[in-house]
Amino acid sequence: MRPGLLWPVAWPVPTPCPLPMRSTRCWAENHDSPRGSSMTGSDRRIRIWIDRTPPSEVVIPPDAELVDGPEDADGVVVAADRPWDDDACRRFPNLKVVARSGIGYDNVDVAACAAHGVAACNTPDAPTVSTAEHALALMLAVAKRLKGSEARLAAGTAGGPGRLAGPGALELDGRNLGLVGCGRIGSLLGRYAEALGMDVLVYDPYLEAAPVGELVDLDQLWAKADVVSLHAPATPETRHIINSDSLGAMRPGVIIINCARGALVDQEALLAALDSGHLGGAGLDVTEPEPLPPGHPLLGRDNVVVTPHVASTTSVGIVRLIAQAVEQALIWLRGGIPEHLLDPAAAHPGVDRRTSTAP
Repeated sequence: MRPGLLWPVAWPVPTPCPLPMRSTRCWAENHDSPRGSSMTGSDRRIRIWIDRTPPSEVVIPPDAELVDGPEDADGVVVAADRPWDDDACRRFPNLKVVARSGIGYDNVDVAACAAHGVAACNTPDAPTVSTAEHALALMLAVAKRLKGSEARLAAGTAGGPGRLAGPGALELDGRNLGLVGCGRIGSLLGRYAEALGMDVLVYDPYLEAAPVGELVDLDQLWAKADVVSLHAPATPETRHIINSDSLGAMRPGVIIINCARGALVDQEALLAALDSGHLGGAGLDVTEPEPLPPGHPLLGRDNVVVTPHVASTTSVGIVRLIAQAVEQALIWLRGGIPEHLLDPAAAHPGVDRRTSTAP
């Protein structure tokens, strides 16, 4: 199995992991953004709607205010669970920018927003540390069979000291980690894995040299990895990249980690590989659907750990996600061009809603 490019050019080209942003206060509080088109030509405050209650550490500057709903907002800060598309742009005529509090923007129709003069931007630096740490935690939890050990302890069947941790428990030192995608999160996880003594294999169609480990083709990665961790966007090309064929090409006992998007994994194929014993385990922060319903066959297994898409939302991470999204929105609404603008066509004078006189 050797697919071509696995994600589209529209996805930002992965880069080596930068140093994490340590400040959790909103950037716009202390900096002047570049000026361009006037937002409304009025002196009223910029109206921002955030789809969840922001932590107190997120500072809203004096020229902006929070509003109770998107219908009143100049800009919205949103997670991944609601579509922002042609219909949303029509329903909210005051809307001028959609800022994703995260790296993935598969719920935002970027082209449709740009056609309406609505900017779309994301925050690719914000979830890096929290998500990479979560992927590491899932990898260790599955490799060490922590879930089964705790279950036996709770059931009174753990036995005394020195008992086996559980069937298939691994030492990761000397094992191979395969990264499918090696941008910010993947490269940081690779550094963590190297600190554990693992060898890192990288498949990423955008890279000429790997920022960590060794660049290989996908067939080599499937054949050599003891753990496969997914760090690619959800696109038609990457949908179900983990499937019966790719699983069959992997080593017996391999562990699958997914903190990217649920669509990357064919869950029926995953279940079949678990049931056959070919797959050693899985750690999943993302699934289809989200969340998994009670009683789902992936739940309740000793060698599968599932979390409900929470990898990026540590106490510090959620501040960084929302603060950086607010920053991006305010730069646009003050007339500037945010660093992570996804389609510059939104600034075309014929459509740019910042020049609108709508109240």
